[in-house]
Amino acid sequence: MTRRGRSDFAAIAAKRERYDPEVEGYGDERQWRGTFYQRMGWEEAERVIREGGRTPRQILGLSLHCTWAEVKSAYRKLAMRCHPDRRMENGMTEKQATVEFQNLQAAYVVLEREFGK
Repeated sequence: MTRRGRSDFAAIAAKRERYDPEVEGYGDERQWRGTFYQRMGWEEAERVIREGGRTPRQILGLSLHCTWAEVKSAYRKLAMRCHPDRRMENGMTEKQATVEFQNLQAAYVVLEREFGK
């Protein structure tokens, strides 16, 4: 086994293609990074909750005195079950899965604000 020096890795890194916003046309990284991680806004989440007629805790199947760890755990379990990409495993249509996942996201956003996270 041979040892590689820093110059070997620098040569490999120099050959690697880099993202160039001027050529790719996707804009500056700072412009799209925020939207990539953006979740549903609080106002939209409140609207979804009001239209659904259930409280965020009812949607996630939690008690009134739940902890933040319980909220995260319940959200992750339900999100894996009703995510639109996994709808075939549960026999849901794409529209049903999308609506259910939107309700889950709204409940999480509202509870996230309530717990101050």
